[in-house]
Formats: sequence, C-alpha cells, structure tokens
Amino acid sequence: MFMHRLAFLLQVSAQAVLNWIRDFAKGHYEKLEPMGKTMVLERDEMGHYVTKKRQKRWIWKALDRDTGQWLDGECGRRDTATLKKMVERLAQWDVHVYYTDTWGTYTTIIPQDKLGQSKATTHDLERRHCRQRHWFGRFKRRSIMVSKSLEMVDLTMALFATF
Repeated sequence: MFMHRLAFLLQVSAQAVLNWIRDFAKGHYEKLEPMGKTMVLERDEMGHYVTKKRQKRWIWKALDRDTGQWLDGECGRRDTATLKKMVERLAQWDVHVYYTDTWGTYTTIIPQDKLGQSKATTHDLERRHCRQRHWFGRFKRRSIMVSKSLEMVDLTMALFATF
C-alpha cells in the first residue's frame, strides 16, 4: 500500500507515516553476528539513484548461500574502495568462497582461490534484486524514482532484509 494512501486511511499526514516506518526500521535494524563457520557467499550490486539522476549509487549486497540470509550491505560508488571496505567487513565471517558476477574489480580485491565468477552463481541474489525492485518503487529500473537520502536507502534495505 502506498504511503499517501495509508496516511489518508489513517487520517494523518504522509510525513507521519514515513516517520513511523523510519522509527520501526531503526528499531529493527540489526546485522547478524559472525558464527565462526566457513561459508559460501554470494556478492552482487544493483544500481540506484540518490538525490538526482546524475548521482548513481550502487547497493552492494552479501548473501549467505547456505542459509539464504542477507549478511551485509553497503551503499556507495561502484569502485575498488567500496568493494574493499565491504570485503574487509565480511572477513570476520570466515568466507570460504565468494561467488560474484564477472566484473573485473573483484579479481583485484578477492583472492583467486576464494573467487568464483559467473552470473549463474549469483541467481539467489539476482532473484532478490527482482523482488526488491517489484516491492519498492524507489528501486525500479528506468524510472523517475530517486531516493532523497542514503539513510532511507539503508533503512529500506534493512526492512527488506528483516522481512
């Protein structure tokens, strides 16, 4: 249900509904703690616009292939620095294999013996991209939807990961 329609039905402002959603997301946003087990991880990114169309940002995601749980995410540029920051955070999970698409920068950051590159190996994460684009207007492709802040992108990702 759209936020404005929900606000109309509850006879409050759309800003009040947005504040409720923001507070709920902040209260339920928790990242998983490492369990110390070796795991197989899928890594991928999807494009999104923040503030204006010229400011494209990438939402980087990491998914545990064994449990299907969303482990970590990062919203930033599609560059080596953002990838390096996320891989360093994921090091505490004792990742055995990273499955990624064939983007060349992965080979410069992730060791070759831990890297499997093929679009076929990231099908679970790609399926989640599709669901996310379907459920949230702000992530639709080729649209005029633009997020106003990185905070709302992060909170939307947190709600998506939780539910």
